[in-house]
Amino acid sequence: MAIGKQFKHILVAVDDSNLGQMALVNGIHQAKEDGAKLTIISIFEKEQLNVFDFFSKERSSAAEDDVQRALERYREMAVENGVTDVDTRIAEGEPGEVIVKDVIPVVKPDMVVIGSHSQQGTEKYFGSQSSYVANNAPVTVMIVR
Repeated sequence: MAIGKQFKHILVAVDDSNLGQMALVNGIHQAKEDGAKLTIISIFEKEQLNVFDFFSKERSSAAEDDVQRALERYREMAVENGVTDVDTRIAEGEPGEVIVKDVIPVVKPDMVVIGSHSQQGTEKYFGSQSSYVANNAPVTVMIVR
């Protein structure tokens, strides 16, 4: 039987959804198993804010601060579960494109873990963001369902 690939640097895209949290759990497990570096990223989607929050610098900043605090909790969770090399990042924009075009070239992971976010009518099996990453990333992609 062939031996599975051992990864050196895993990028896990996390949000506060159940599938985003499952992606984090799987990313932590894989990083611990492989002794890999783990980079945890959340994409701040400013366009998803309501119109009042979007145009309020104070509210927009508070929303971004919430994402930063969540990233710190995720980092602590990874360390508590035995991952010794953990980095966190925040990016802004359309998640799939940002991960593929901006984050992967800079972070240089050899695996991306992302949750499957099925949105009825958007994609047949995967959400549009995870589908974009799976189809365009130059590295191994694990889609968590």
